[in-house]
Amino acid sequence: MAPLILILLFVVAWVILIVPKQRELKRHNALIAGLSVGDDVMTGSGIYGTIVSIDGDLVELQIAPGVEIRIARRAIASLVIAPDLEIADEPLGELEPGDETDSPEGGADR
Repeated sequence: MAPLILILLFVVAWVILIVPKQRELKRHNALIAGLSVGDDVMTGSGIYGTIVSIDGDLVELQIAPGVEIRIARRAIASLVIAPDLEIADEPLGELEPGDETDSPEGGADR
């Protein structure tokens, strides 16, 4: 009975600890393999930039106009998808008295 419990605990620990880490590693390896010049990325330390060049295991990031840094390719944590920054042509309307829906007394509770 004791060996069965040990095997069961090992299997549960494997599923809870090892399998998710392996999935994350596969995802990160696919991300690293798919990088290309012009991609907006974030490094593991939180630096945002655009890939200027890729040379083997080194990547040059432009982090500001005229400022480029070289980092290890594996230091890139994720791709950044920039939201659409279009500005509406029409001005925002003014709130009328009683239109405050976020206040505790406002329209959501009525």
